[in-house]
Parts: sequence; C-alpha cells; structure tokens
Amino acid sequence: MRKVLWRGTGELEFVEDGADRPPVRKPDDVRIRVTAAGVCGTDVHIVQGRVRFVDPPLVLGHEFAGVVEECGPAVTRIRPGDRVKCDSVCGCGACAWCAAGATQFCASGSEFGITRDGGWADWVVAPERNLHALPDAIPDEVAAIMDVEVFGALRKPGICPGDTVAVFGPGPAGLIALQAARAMGAGTVILCGTRPERLQVGAELGASHAIDINRQNPVEFIRGITGGNGADLVFEAAGNRKSVLDSLEAVRPQGKVVLYGVHGSPVPDLPLDRIVLKDLLVYGALTNRTGWGELMAMVADGSINLARIITHAFPLEQTAAAYAASSDRSSGCLKAVLRIS
Repeated sequence: MRKVLWRGTGELEFVEDGADRPPVRKPDDVRIRVTAAGVCGTDVHIVQGRVRFVDPPLVLGHEFAGVVEECGPAVTRIRPGDRVKCDSVCGCGACAWCAAGATQFCASGSEFGITRDGGWADWVVAPERNLHALPDAIPDEVAAIMDVEVFGALRKPGICPGDTVAVFGPGPAGLIALQAARAMGAGTVILCGTRPERLQVGAELGASHAIDINRQNPVEFIRGITGGNGADLVFEAAGNRKSVLDSLEAVRPQGKVVLYGVHGSPVPDLPLDRIVLKDLLVYGALTNRTGWGELMAMVADGSINLARIITHAFPLEQTAAAYAASSDRSSGCLKAVLRIS
C-alpha cells in the first residue's frame, strides 16, 4: 500500500509498505480506492507545526474522492464501482449530535486526515453514511476538494436576493464563498485581499469588484457603493486581525458577519462594542455536515467552479512537492491536488 506519512514538523514521507488493501470489518463499512486528494491549508499548517490535533505519524488528507471496491453486508445505498466523495468528519451515527447532522461535535467522532489516517493513500475504509455518490459531471479531482463547509457557513445566515456580500480573503475558501453567494442570490459580491493574482481569479469567477486592500481602503469602497450603509453580509476568510476589524466596519447596521478564518490565537483589541452597537449577527463557521446534494448540484451545473481553483497536480509520490508548492506564496499555487490512482 502506498501512503504518505506526516512524521512531525516539516516531515512528510512517501511509503510503499507492501501491505494488502485494508479489510472491510464493520457491516456498514466501505473500502474506497482513492483516486484524488486535495492539499488543504490545514494540511500545510499541520506539517508546519502551527496546529496539532494528534501526534504523528499520521496519513494526512481530509479532502478525497474515489471508487467503491467493497461494501459491508449492511450497506444499501452504494455499490462497488460507484464513484464517491467522502465526508471527512465521522460521527458515531447514534448520538443526538449525529441525528441533527452535527457530526463535527460527536463526542466519539473523528476526522480523516486530522485525527485518523486520511486520504493520502491508496485506500480508505469509511462508513457508508460518510459517502456521497458522484454525478458524472463532477470529475475526481474536483470531487476531492469539494466540501460543504463554506456552503454551510453561508447557508446558516442566509442570503436574500440582491444582497451585497463582501468576502475578505481570496484563498480557496473565499473564492468558493463568492461563487456560493452568487448562486444563493447575492446581487453584488466584493472580494477583498492582498494578492492581485488571486483577486484576478475572483473576478473571473464572478466577483463584481476585486479590491486590493494594499491600494484601496475596502471599508470606504464598500460603504461608497452601498450609500454609506455597508454590506448586508461579510464573509471573513482571511483569518487575521485586520480582516476581522474591517469586516465589522464594512457590514451595515443589523447586518451579518460570518467568521470563517481560523486564527490560532486570540484577536487583540476586538471591538465588541461595534457588534453590540451595530446590532450585528455574528456566526461561527463550523456548520452541520448537511447539504451535500444541493452543493453537488451547484458544482455539477457550474454555478460553483472548483476546477478553476486547482492550479497544481502531483502524483502521490510527489506529495512533498505538493506541500512545498502549497506553502510557498511565490509558487502561484492556489490549490494542489494529488492524483493517486
């Protein structure tokens, strides 16, 4: 079996251990031959040592898709040969959190590539409830990086037809958010960031305005095109202090702010009074793992173009190079995928 192990800070090792394909042990388990996997910012942060959920060694990769090889006797919804996307967040399937679709809070839950071995390998065994059959219109590499997280984070506050939405942070999450906002009815979408090449991609993907915050004050611009009011909803995906502060200023009174970016440390001097006195609704982004069908329909019909976000592809043996490109701002890498089989 081929796999890539995270050995510790800065260490990734490609291994071919000769092990046979993993067995299907539980009645509702499914063995998947992984065809493609994404390299996410979280993977980069784990390798860099900026976050740690479990101790190494671990097979990373929480974004992956593949083909069903074998099903346990209790599996009824999918069959061998089906192409599937695997939801990386695993719950017990029986508790109140799982019943509500909030498997991310299951007390006995886990996550592929984060707290258990993930998709940077030839095979993964997963519960049937985590698998979603893929339409032919969604290729494997696109399916690998598809996730309900951004979509769910926007669905929670809701977007009214014609709303003005501002997105801070033109990384993969921000570029998906601007497209999802459009698909959900936003009239104007403003993308704000510091990297011109990513802002240009945002313009191609439907941003009404792409603002380089090193050259233009985003709060002034947003207020200027909204009659001084501000955006109806702001999606903060940059995960830095300035982006959070700008989000609170750029949103209109009684508007909505979604905090998607993860900071890793407290945000100093957070102006809580701005939230109180502007009567804002502020949402966290770790939403329920539901809505896969609606998301896949948007990806299949092109409303959300994930293929444009993929800029680099590598074989599994070159995962270290994929990590290097993903962590190097000068590489031009927006999103890398691994072609596994």
